[in-house]
Amino acid sequence: MVKSAQVIGDLESIAAGFAEDVISRQKRRQLDPDDFEQLKGAGFLLTGVPADQGGLWNGPAGSARLYAEMVRTIAHGDPSVALVASMHPAVTGFFLGVESVDDEAEAWSAQRQWVIESAQDHWWGTVTSEPGSGGDIMKTRSMAVPEKDHFLITGDKHFGSGSGQADFMITTAKVEGSDLPELFFLQNKGEPWDGSTGCRMTVEWDGIGMSSTQSHAFRFENFPATKAASREVLTRVAPIGSQISNMLFAGVVLGVADNAMVFARGKLDGKEDGMRAFEKTEWVRCQNELWLAEQAYEGALRAIEAEDKKAHITAVRCKIVCAELIETALSRIGKVVGGASFSKAMPLAQWTQDVKALGYLRPPLPLAYDQLLGE
Repeated sequence: MVKSAQVIGDLESIAAGFAEDVISRQKRRQLDPDDFEQLKGAGFLLTGVPADQGGLWNGPAGSARLYAEMVRTIAHGDPSVALVASMHPAVTGFFLGVESVDDEAEAWSAQRQWVIESAQDHWWGTVTSEPGSGGDIMKTRSMAVPEKDHFLITGDKHFGSGSGQADFMITTAKVEGSDLPELFFLQNKGEPWDGSTGCRMTVEWDGIGMSSTQSHAFRFENFPATKAASREVLTRVAPIGSQISNMLFAGVVLGVADNAMVFARGKLDGKEDGMRAFEKTEWVRCQNELWLAEQAYEGALRAIEAEDKKAHITAVRCKIVCAELIETALSRIGKVVGGASFSKAMPLAQWTQDVKALGYLRPPLPLAYDQLLGE
């Protein structure tokens, strides 16, 4: 059985190697497949495999903390890699989180096991967001029509983080004749993106933050996909997915904050006595904000571990709080360290943009606040 401590230890070594090349990594516009081979070698893919089958998944209560700490560790070396890697447990959790269903029980069990076996050797990601949906995957306008043993999907998708790196990606669409969205997954790694096989890249990712995540936009035209065997899984998995994904994203942003604090302390070492009143005040405020972010993170993890009925909402709140507090804290670090910290030869400016980008992630802030106000 895989030991989580060993996986974390190996990820720490990998992240340390990434961090040695931080400035050139921040200039990247693409992912390096070798980075993901290293993570795979450390056992990261086992986040998509149940513990009773040799993996790391022990349900939300037993996995949220470990998974969040794993991506936090990776973010110490490269936040873009950490974000793309985080999609694997977030997405496979759609299948692992629902062990049995009332409809199509046998078919779901077989498909779930297929996903588990694929997750041991293949990366999973997501290309569910659509223009105009506000990040709500239930508001899909994509359509799917049956074709022998699979479906053909047509629709526009964007923010497909890890496009070209992920072997499989989940998405949503409505089956022709139905108004209810359903869960699908497709395989487009190695496919041409010129539209010749039904997949055309419409916008190449050019984000200022998380710049190398390859979060491209696509137009699918009758592209083959497999439908989830159960129609009920998409709604049943929502609270589970919210717990895991929001804590993963919080882990990434906290990893960026860890980086920024190490950077700041290195710049301020031995200079605290010479700091002006403004700088001292901003430094204390920064530390307070990061302390509060840690409290939100710990509180959300404890709610999940206690199997609180509102843990999925607490996780959303945690992600929002961490994103907003850490964005402000990194801005304060820049003021304390000085304008030179925003040079391209320094990593702080890019880390600040990475945190801003994480604030837009699922659920985007408008949708996240809708969820909180609805409680």
